[in-house]
Amino acid sequence: MRRRIENYMKYVETMLEKEMTDEERETFLEHFLVQLQFYQHERLIHLLVTLTFALIGIISLLLNYFIISIVVAVFSTGTLIFLLFYIRHYFFLERSVQKMYTYYDRLNEPKIFTDHIINP
Repeated sequence: MRRRIENYMKYVETMLEKEMTDEERETFLEHFLVQLQFYQHERLIHLLVTLTFALIGIISLLLNYFIISIVVAVFSTGTLIFLLFYIRHYFFLERSVQKMYTYYDRLNEPKIFTDHIINP
């Protein structure tokens, strides 16, 4: 997923640099909004998974405190390691979606500008 988002962001940047007609811009904007919804959904799913792993990690640490066992310790360590990777990936998704919001603003810039002139 990471590579897909990075490639899509590069594609959007090249499209933003390109001179587009209003029709091309509208078509691209529709496509962009669909992709943005996919990434927002992905971000939500990863947030839920990250929170679940955090809860499991806390429970396993508490369990490790009350039941001193090598199995529980290994489970706690594994859960916390997975949690670190999920947090890292979730923040990548969060930053990417936030950057896509700025791309959306840039795509709508001419329209926003003309709307303010016509309807102050």
